[in-house]
Amino acid sequence: IAGTLLWTQSHFNPAVANFLRAAAGPAGGAAPGAQAAILPLPEGVTALTAPERFDRESLSDKIDGKAELYLSAGFTGLAAQRLAVADPAGAWIEVFLYSMGSVENAYAVFSSQRRADGVPIGIAEFAYRAENALFFVHGPTYVEMIASGREAGLTRAMEELARGFIGSRPAAPSAAIAERDLFPAEGLAASGITLIPADAFGLEGFDRVFTAVYAVAGGEATAFLARREGPQAAAAAAIAFADFLGAYGGEPKGADDPVPGARAIAIMDTYAVVFARGDFVAGVHEAPDLAQALALAGRLADRLKEAPGAR
Repeated sequence: IAGTLLWTQSHFNPAVANFLRAAAGPAGGAAPGAQAAILPLPEGVTALTAPERFDRESLSDKIDGKAELYLSAGFTGLAAQRLAVADPAGAWIEVFLYSMGSVENAYAVFSSQRRADGVPIGIAEFAYRAENALFFVHGPTYVEMIASGREAGLTRAMEELARGFIGSRPAAPSAAIAERDLFPAEGLAASGITLIPADAFGLEGFDRVFTAVYAVAGGEATAFLARREGPQAAAAAAIAFADFLGAYGGEPKGADDPVPGARAIAIMDTYAVVFARGDFVAGVHEAPDLAQALALAGRLADRLKEAPGAR
């Protein structure tokens, strides 16, 4: 028996040796899971769990209750992983990389889920942090990072992770979202501009609608616009929106000035205006009075004159 043991030790299985070397991690003390991370890891951050991947059929297994927003915006895949952070000890960050197919789709989920307490940060054109989280858009990817606490070390780690991810994946600029520049700047609320991917305001089929909240006398009003496939489609969309409000008790109001051809509707103690300009359907929703609704619609109509396809 002793002889057999000595012989075995002198002929150690190289496969076992390779396994032990892999388990110990690469030279220099790198973390065991670092090579399996879904994004580049800065110093002090290691992979805590194996990557998880989800498609359109399995997305609700990970984010039950929110999956429909992502699916309606063009979601194609999700990679998620929990990472361990050395400082503070025992802390972690969970990273979600949503593949959305286009920068516009990524912006749709980013803007639709924007937190009211978000603080913009300069790592990307569309990026902010809020409490224990960080959110941004990079090309066709929408990224969420959720930390286990609010310590400064976790905030630094999330920003380092974000910069590493952006640096590792070249992406075209987001100039494709040109509709954002068509809203009047005066009075625009700090919450910014949102892209609703589908069924805006509850109207089925009213998709790819950009909205912006404005401060007006007596409260707030929401301006909106959406590019359609041509003037006829835009005009049909305007009629459909007006008819939709009418079906829920909306009452027509005069609206020839200052937006010729517009339709104004009073509904549930608020006012809406809708019109078509070239390839665009646009208007105002939930204004506190008719004068404010028409004034904001007039400013929006003037801005649309500058857009290709809107004259």
